[in-house]
Amino acid sequence: MGGSIKRAKRARYFLPLVLGLAVQSAARPAAAADPAEPPEVSSSPADVARAHYVRGKDAAKAKQWQAALDELQAAWRIMQHFQIAGTLGWVELELGHHRDAATHLSYFLRHAEDVAADEMKATSTMLSEARAKVTELSVQSNVAGVHLIVDGEDMPWPEANAGVFVEPGRRTIEARLGERSSGPVVIHAKPGASQLLRLDLPKGEAPRAGGLAPTEDEAGMDAPSGVPGSMRKPLLVAGSVTAGIGIVGGIVFTALSQARGREAAAKAEPLAGAKDDYCTSNPGAGPCPDLIRLKAAQNQLGEAALWSFVGGGVIAIGTLVYGLSGPKRETTGSVYALPAVSSQGGSLVVLGTF
Repeated sequence: MGGSIKRAKRARYFLPLVLGLAVQSAARPAAAADPAEPPEVSSSPADVARAHYVRGKDAAKAKQWQAALDELQAAWRIMQHFQIAGTLGWVELELGHHRDAATHLSYFLRHAEDVAADEMKATSTMLSEARAKVTELSVQSNVAGVHLIVDGEDMPWPEANAGVFVEPGRRTIEARLGERSSGPVVIHAKPGASQLLRLDLPKGEAPRAGGLAPTEDEAGMDAPSGVPGSMRKPLLVAGSVTAGIGIVGGIVFTALSQARGREAAAKAEPLAGAKDDYCTSNPGAGPCPDLIRLKAAQNQLGEAALWSFVGGGVIAIGTLVYGLSGPKRETTGSVYALPAVSSQGGSLVVLGTF
């Protein structure tokens, strides 16, 4: 009973949509957005598309869904008109073709012109029903003009603000332009879910379709971070140098602090029998002035060493992470320097593969 009521509502809402082309052609001169009224004898693509559309509409009214689907698909291949898309999406939803229904119903909503509010509402309701059965992907890439490959099926890149609908389950997605490819990405689509997918192509000199070289913007991008490739090397070098200066500074300050500590220990030998706070109570007596000065210098140099190691280590790790976030390239080896800090001083640990 519920299914019959739902279909009756769809038919009531979509009757103006299904009959739209014929009514508009009779009511006013043919507009650029609508298929034209065919003459008695014509073989133009627009007339052929409208003939398929009318037959598909009649079959849908008779609930001959498969016949309607065949006719409307033929019309859609010839002319991508929003009214054909809306009627086609309705028929596909009736047949349970949820991915195709979502694709065509969303096309109708993006391109519809001079459509009544109740028709827009009915289409939105059907689109929500189709979306609940599929996954909507929002795809992005760093190169314009790429093609989308979904489970081996080649399709144009979606227009702005349009999603890509896929059936639930394991799906393989890829962006491709000529010989360049993002590489296949495997996702596990879930009904009613939405997912953002980034499909970047690697930097390369492979010619684009038609023999055109990559644009300057495309060639300058070699990482998802959006930093031009020409800036990556200077940034990595600057980060490495700064990290090295911080770590070396930490080692130097540690050595100076330890030297001041040894001098302070030598100055404190005459006070071996005195109380620990002797110099605090008698700052001007005997070796106390020099001892206080050396202890203060030891502490200051120790703090400077600690912060040099911390700063150099943070910069080293940040530079390493930034370097690893770039595109993978063949390398013969790699060397990484990491600080090792303890209460006794610091050192530099070098790791590498050769």
